[in-house]
Amino acid sequence: MTDSRIAWILCSNRWNSAITEYALSTARALKLRGWTVFYSALADSPGESRARAYGVPGDSFTHFGLSEGWKLRRLSQRIKPDVIYLFGGPESFLSRLLPGIAKIRFRGHDKDVTEPLSVWKNRINMSHCVGILVPAKILQDRFAAVLDQPVETVYLGIDDKKFSFHVVSLLNANRPTLRILGRLDPIKGHQKFFEVYQELLKNWPKDRPKPFLEIIGQPANISESQLRDFAREQNLQEGQDWQLCTERMPDLGKRLSGTHVGVISSLGSEVICRVAEEFLLCGAPLFLSGVGSLEECLREKNFGHSFRGLDVKQTALLLEQALWQAFQEKEGTRRDRAQAARSFFSLESMGHSLEQALYLIKKADRSD
Repeated sequence: MTDSRIAWILCSNRWNSAITEYALSTARALKLRGWTVFYSALADSPGESRARAYGVPGDSFTHFGLSEGWKLRRLSQRIKPDVIYLFGGPESFLSRLLPGIAKIRFRGHDKDVTEPLSVWKNRINMSHCVGILVPAKILQDRFAAVLDQPVETVYLGIDDKKFSFHVVSLLNANRPTLRILGRLDPIKGHQKFFEVYQELLKNWPKDRPKPFLEIIGQPANISESQLRDFAREQNLQEGQDWQLCTERMPDLGKRLSGTHVGVISSLGSEVICRVAEEFLLCGAPLFLSGVGSLEECLREKNFGHSFRGLDVKQTALLLEQALWQAFQEKEGTRRDRAQAARSFFSLESMGHSLEQALYLIKKADRSD
């Protein structure tokens, strides 16, 4: 807990990206902890509309260019923030016009994990910040090696009222059920996972009920017909072996609760890991590709498995074991898993971690 109670979030993201999600969760988490929070976004962006829907006020910008410097200073004088959170767009540079206010810069792009970090470039770009906020330990280790400022990890917080364990009927209560959630995009690894799933079905014991796979997601860079082609290439029968759902689900938490194993088959990205956390909060164990920071979601032994580094046959064998074990789980086991996940990945947990991170960052800043 700190004596700073007013936070101003500047986020110029135009899309509902994972970083936008993190910025909004930062606002909501601090608000739950009793902070006064303002959220300034691009006008008419998803971030703006969602922030207002969550009851977080703030003046938006048509752009974050230098010509908006006067507006930024005027708002700063009115808001009098104790801390400003920056999320990597032009607002991060513009914030240099506000000296004397603690600024914390979020870093959580895929390239922050996969590409070499330039010492001089990162130090110059973040020299005006008192500290760096990251969503995973893997990033904390990387940035701590190249920056002079303190780097603190705070995992994304999820609304555990929307995503929580429900006692529901599974999609196929008498069949072990797998589910993949996320946009239809090559990076999400659907095509590769179909190979694993076909191998799983081929070797599945005949005396056990046959698994079923549901894919939930809207087309992005893969169309529905392309996804169905991928399935046909593996001789998977839609309706018998798997199904696709592209509709938005108002009761998504219940759907995830009705999952024996949640699959994250991504081939890249997955630095913030929102979907993995949602599955856990709903009581479902994970089966992860291990890219990005996914393996950091496996905070407890029964949170799931990673198949990083395994070939198709090895992955299918591990999945067979994990799925059959999950199929036999009792309600209490799933409820306990969801409860444990709350301590790591809820908005309440994020709020506490944000306060602790701010305390440590300011403590380090005062000691210099």
